Amino acid sequence: MDAAEWMRQFKALHQEMREGKLSGERLRDYMDGREQLALSIVKGQGLLIPEGSTARKAFRVAQAYQVEIDGVMRTLTRDVSLGGFSALLTSSPKVDDVVRFKLTMSKSIEPLSGDARVVSSVRQTGNSRVSVQFLRLPEADIERLEMALFDAVLIRFG
Repeated sequence: MDAAEWMRQFKALHQEMREGKLSGERLRDYMDGREQLALSIVKGQGLLIPEGSTARKAFRVAQAYQVEIDGVMRTLTRDVSLGGFSALLTSSPKVDDVVRFKLTMSKSIEPLSGDARVVSSVRQTGNSRVSVQFLRLPEADIERLEMALFDAVLIRFG
């Protein structure tokens, strides 16, 4: 099977997953497909997968989601992963600071909210590129985020 056909089949499985129609072998095929697609993305991004982790936890998607930091700063994400996100902020929080966030993935999905630790803050002209790591996201939120990330990837494949 060529890559275009594989993608077409995976997109169909993803839609069935969105509709809650997958179980058994088809659900396993879908989850395996998620990992395969994530692994391709990770390799393309030149990222390393930490030992004991999965590609699904490592891949990043360049995606602009609305994010609110500490209830006052509003901006758009630059990239998002299951581990966190980066965004341009007008203020420059310090590395290891813990911030509150609210991440809106779409109008039809309840925003994710919680705490995140600043892991990088690089000053640029007029702003800072800040990267944060999520702290204690519930499994249900992780699944919602992962679905949104795969939605963002698959929409690029028409």
